[in-house]
Amino acid sequence: MKLTELKRGEKAKIIRIGKIGDLKKRLVDMGVTSGETIKLERDAPLGDPQQYIIKGTGIAIRKEDAQNIEVEK
Repeated sequence: MKLTELKRGEKAKIIRIGKIGDLKKRLVDMGVTSGETIKLERDAPLGDPQQYIIKGTGIAIRKEDAQNIEVEK
């Protein structure tokens, strides 16, 4: 399933990060790597970006980019 399919408060394990250019390196540097657990914390007021918690840190990821991250519950 895609990261964007998570509901608020749900956790999932990252399986794969697809091709999203330079952003992939920045995400990996922030801890978004295969095998890590990620949780959808909340949506922005207009729904984009979404805030996720990984390794105890909150990061914002645009839905467009989150579509390229595969996870499993």
